[in-house]
Amino acid sequence: MIVHAPALYRKSDYIEVSARVELQTKRKKSLPETLWFRFPAESNPSTDADPFVVALLLLGMQLKENIEVRGPVSRKLALGLAEYQKRFHEWYSDRFHIIVILADSFRVDQDISPAPGVGVAFSGGVDSFYSFLELRPQITHTLFMAGFDMPLNLVDSARALSTSFQEMMEQEAVQFIHGSTNVRAFVNTVDWTNAHGTALAASALFFKKSFGQFVIPSSYTESTYPKWGTHPDLDPLLSTGELSFYHHGAQADRVTKLQTITKYPGSFTRLRVCWIQDLGLKNCGNCEKCVRTMIALSLVGALSSCVTFLPGALTRKKIRALPMRTHQARLFALELMGHAMKRHRYGVFFDLMCALIQREWFFRVGHLFG
Repeated sequence: MIVHAPALYRKSDYIEVSARVELQTKRKKSLPETLWFRFPAESNPSTDADPFVVALLLLGMQLKENIEVRGPVSRKLALGLAEYQKRFHEWYSDRFHIIVILADSFRVDQDISPAPGVGVAFSGGVDSFYSFLELRPQITHTLFMAGFDMPLNLVDSARALSTSFQEMMEQEAVQFIHGSTNVRAFVNTVDWTNAHGTALAASALFFKKSFGQFVIPSSYTESTYPKWGTHPDLDPLLSTGELSFYHHGAQADRVTKLQTITKYPGSFTRLRVCWIQDLGLKNCGNCEKCVRTMIALSLVGALSSCVTFLPGALTRKKIRALPMRTHQARLFALELMGHAMKRHRYGVFFDLMCALIQREWFFRVGHLFG
């Protein structure tokens, strides 16, 4: 794989930083020729190759292609990527293979003073809302990217969220950066649960001139972390001498996070966890992520206040039919059951138990006939 020198293009309403990518594999016909990231016209993104190397790392590992970079790469980042690869190879030795990062030169940047700002990923979901509010006194920038969980074709939703988040950040005196990227077109074969961490870090690396620290919100608690693209052990390995990554929030489960979030009135009109449909600031109320979030909001007594969910969307029938197709979904259900018992919400506990029994029955029967 060859990553050509990034180029910056100024458009009327955005700035694009892109790099041409050459693959050796036969799959190259199904992938774009250019990886691009777009940011507001007034922004000042870096044109280093670092973000592109990070974004394409797992694809290179999956395809067994070394990454040749036409330009310099941070030496600290290169060392971190070597350790990052080891962890993914340990997790999935048959899928991700150790590769070599080859660059025109390796930049020694440990003596460079990092920018004083602190950024955090912000999508309006539970994890990012919690990290933003918990670290609010330190945060100077938030970053929201279309093309991640929210597909690029959900134009209306991206615009609605961006406008609302911009208004919120202006009230909080925080700079809001709204970007977009086609990175998923490159890493969909890698699996987004693995690739979202490097995609997020890559997006943040463009803004090393604005902040020297970037916070990646946790998806799980310390005791339940699966093999996942954002991880307490992995995120710091994507740091350079100018921008350090930190994982935050793994000490709190989602109900605990929502207890903090729902104390902030601005969350009631902005909490959005669903990326299934083009619904703007609304949630579909039917997918697994929506249902478990509504359960958690109900447990903290804030569901009726959260107008991004339709009134009456949560029913006992819906809880009992909660889809749990993954191990992670089961872990979230068990967390909710624990909180339901503590709050004497025995109906919620019973309904979740029914959903779990159905899940176990489904998988056992599937195993017998599989």
